[in-house]
Amino acid sequence: MVEHVRGGQLFDSFAADYDRFSRLEPPRIANWLLTQLPAHAGRALDAGCGSGRHTSALAAHFDKVIGIDISAPLIDIARQRSGPNARYVVSDLMAFADPDGFDLVFSSTTLHHMPDLEGALVRLRGLVRPGGTAILIDNVASRPTPPRWVHVLGALRDVPGDIARVGARKAGWLLKFRTSPAWLRHLASDCYLTRQAFEHRYGAIFPEARFESLGYAHGLVWEKKTPRLLRGVMRFAESPRKRCQAEPSPTQRRRREILPK
Repeated sequence: MVEHVRGGQLFDSFAADYDRFSRLEPPRIANWLLTQLPAHAGRALDAGCGSGRHTSALAAHFDKVIGIDISAPLIDIARQRSGPNARYVVSDLMAFADPDGFDLVFSSTTLHHMPDLEGALVRLRGLVRPGGTAILIDNVASRPTPPRWVHVLGALRDVPGDIARVGARKAGWLLKFRTSPAWLRHLASDCYLTRQAFEHRYGAIFPEARFESLGYAHGLVWEKKTPRLLRGVMRFAESPRKRCQAEPSPTQRRRREILPK
């Protein structure tokens, strides 16, 4: 979480449990993210980094990674695992500034908390360097705030798969967390977009973006075009005119010689 948001610092009250939950969740988003990353690049931003789950993965592909989150307890957990090229900052998105920009701006399951989604998207776009990439992922749903029973039913539905994936003991812990009063209160503060609304609102800020369905989430990949090619075209268009003005053609020279002085 990165802003003064709906239910803004509810994560603070269960930061350690949320960290464990995030690391036991199916790695679908993490696996997809790895397929979108370059082998190596310069700087990356993880906006809404939580306890640093994705930040750590980014650090293997970038020289420097900055993770920001408004939850100080989650940032404290992230710092305990921080590698030499990762830095964590307690900050909300709208207050965060970095004049150097980033080759990758990434955010996962955070932006549905933002009261001003368009403002947040514009802010993220502005942090992307020319030639850089934005990868934004968020939860989507058929209604803005699903009722409590939907989340409880979903938690029960996931138990068999969790047992097969992480074992009975951890699956039992996941069920307990997903149906805990603190987590359900947090989910009641969420406000999701539909997939169609996601593409419409995100696409308005990130034109020509590519979208991908990620189960309960939706993803955007957008590349910021470098102005280098545009500058080259403009120079090419201007230079002949300047040469013509500075250097008259042979015909113009002969006419000037014939004309009386």
